[in-house]
Amino acid sequence: MKIGTTILITFILLVIVVFSMGGGHGTYLPAKVVYPFTMLIAILTKNGIGILPTIIAVGQIPIYALILTKKPKWKFIILGLHILAVIICLNLQSEMFE
Repeated sequence: MKIGTTILITFILLVIVVFSMGGGHGTYLPAKVVYPFTMLIAILTKNGIGILPTIIAVGQIPIYALILTKKPKWKFIILGLHILAVIICLNLQSEMFE
């Protein structure tokens, strides 16, 4: 995948997720599905979405693209890890992200 495409996809997903959050008054479901590792860190540390989770969110899609470009046979491993993280994230209870 080309860098421009990856950056565009990352930007579009971030905009959709941030708008769906609605400044804390919306839903966090898209964030938990698209960026489960970011949300897991935010939930487990109870610090909210700070600098480290934001950096991970911005880097997640380009890292996926890089891995899939270099190791195309890993696509099911990446998909499985992502789905596992989403399932864990959706099942963790948090008062911050309800």
